[in-house]
Amino acid sequence: METTALSDEALVTKARQGDRDAFGVLVHRYQAQAILIAQSVLRNFELSKDASQNAFAKAYFGLARFRGEAKFKTWFFRIVLNEAKDIYRKEKARGLFKFWSGRGTEDENVESVLELIPAGGQSPREAFEAQEAKQHLERAIYELPEREREVFILRYLNGLELSEVADTLGIAIGTVKAHLAHGIQKLRSILLAPAGVQSQAGSLQGGGARG
Repeated sequence: METTALSDEALVTKARQGDRDAFGVLVHRYQAQAILIAQSVLRNFELSKDASQNAFAKAYFGLARFRGEAKFKTWFFRIVLNEAKDIYRKEKARGLFKFWSGRGTEDENVESVLELIPAGGQSPREAFEAQEAKQHLERAIYELPEREREVFILRYLNGLELSEVADTLGIAIGTVKAHLAHGIQKLRSILLAPAGVQSQAGSLQGGGARG
């Protein structure tokens, strides 16, 4: 069986035995998702890539501590979230952190989190309309409170099961469901609101990782 076809558990076992190629498969398998998760905290593509790389390094050197009581991906995604929050705190303390407000100024030059999701075969017109819709949705997602934003991205952009979201965040499934319900309700309100109202809501609700 090719290495790329192995389960996460088999890849972890091989990586523990010193097989770096096996861990490389895990990196390839979860890199895009890791960046998405980091962006739920940092809202900055370059910082999110840094957080992802740091998290992979910590996961590799921490494999001996991974006991398999949880899935590898939920264990790893928790490392990603913690790393993203550490970077946020450090950047904020240095006075260098700048959030993307969602209004898309030229100075911010932030790449779209949803660009990581393949678009498939589309005509130029369809691609333009899809891109516009993705940007609209992205801005709305980033206006959600931190925990609702994390839950939404883990569940709907990363495709985790409710139990996996709960394991990643260390919260109960009932709490995950509540955050999802509140988040979806807020997204609907934001997406249906006029553009001016959206900008106002973003400035009021904006904010990053807390504690």
